[in-house]
Amino acid sequence: MKNFVILLVLTNSFLSCYKTSTMENIIVIGGGLIGSSTAWELSKYGEEVLLIEQQDSVYTFGSSFGEARISRSLGPKNDIFSYLQQTSVRETQDLVDYLNKDSKLQIHQMEDIYTTSPVTYIYDKAQLNQVKNILDGQTDKYEYAPNSKKAYEFFGMNIQDSTMVIREYKKYSGTLNPKVLISKLHEGIIKKGNRINYNEKVTDLKKVNGLYEIEITNSKTGKIKKLFSKKVVASAGPFNGNLVKGIAPYFESLISPKRLFLAFFKIKSSTYKKLNKEQINRFREFYPIAYMDSETFYSMIEKYDDQGIPIIKVGGHFLRTEIKDLSSVWQKELSMQEIKWSKENTINYLRSLNLSITENDLEFYSGYSCVYSMTKTEIPYVTNILSDSKIDPNFVLAGGMSGIGAKGSLTYGLIAANLLLNKKDTSAMYNRTLKELGSDRLSKDVLELN
Repeated sequence: MKNFVILLVLTNSFLSCYKTSTMENIIVIGGGLIGSSTAWELSKYGEEVLLIEQQDSVYTFGSSFGEARISRSLGPKNDIFSYLQQTSVRETQDLVDYLNKDSKLQIHQMEDIYTTSPVTYIYDKAQLNQVKNILDGQTDKYEYAPNSKKAYEFFGMNIQDSTMVIREYKKYSGTLNPKVLISKLHEGIIKKGNRINYNEKVTDLKKVNGLYEIEITNSKTGKIKKLFSKKVVASAGPFNGNLVKGIAPYFESLISPKRLFLAFFKIKSSTYKKLNKEQINRFREFYPIAYMDSETFYSMIEKYDDQGIPIIKVGGHFLRTEIKDLSSVWQKELSMQEIKWSKENTINYLRSLNLSITENDLEFYSGYSCVYSMTKTEIPYVTNILSDSKIDPNFVLAGGMSGIGAKGSLTYGLIAANLLLNKKDTSAMYNRTLKELGSDRLSKDVLELN
């Protein structure tokens, strides 16, 4: 009994020491799309949240860097990724409505974030069963060309005989702008009375007496401080594995960062200005594109320059390479082979649209390396961590997005917030998605490691 009293006194003494500015209710680590979405959803619930981001308020690198991601909904029946995208759109609308609340002017619009445009998918005939699975009972509006003849008849496209085309038509399918969405999420978080600390890098994380001790280094000043929190969400993209190694070391094996390259091209001003109105509209309406082959060439309009000429973004979803140094991968320049692959695939696609644009007409604009945080199944994790084979209700990791996280970002944030607060959702698709992303799967994956 005496020992128990002493322990109780010491525990209370410890807690009282940190009921100051260093004690937080909830800390979310990582201010990209997923972390910001989580902090926003927690803020909606009325929780006190501190969001920590190692970069400044404007991203210069990372998985959420840039101004365009494909936002697509089309998928087979009960597809979790369709659910993630559609729910994220609804959650985004809630964010926009909240930001406009009490304002006489509708300052914020969904169109600030989403550019609605048909999404074009090209499949090989060998993927016919996959296509049938997508289209069986499909409720979203689409058009399907099962062969090259129909592709020309329906869409005016010249494609190979061995391919098929699906075009998806749904409001807010097309592209989304991560830069703008993050900005609005941060505005919403602050409007709810919560805080965002920029330029703060977590350099140590551990659990001490039931609390999470977080060491932070200011990336500008080098100053070090410690925070304590009752609950934590780790959403640091490719840095997640190293971040949680002290409390959940298995994630370093379950999530593997891989390098991808992105190339950007622009049609020469003289060539673009020769295009008539119909050609320009055709150009714009046939982006984004995903060629669903072994490399998965994907492309979209990133933005427009000051002359109104589109900047075309190009990547290869499966063209992944190992990373030797995560801290420097962002600065790795594209190889000539990567630029060549990107240009050739772009030219081939433009030719299929009957647009007379040659290699000489297409200028390399810029390029940079990005990172996919890969899981074995390429399905992300949004889960409570396991500690000594038991679920830790006070720590959630959202990561391993595998290059497909942006379109469902607010749904991932919603699930992470619900897990941290032990909130339930009775909908069948929510629980199906949670099963795919959550602790049931994590337990199996950890068991397989052993």
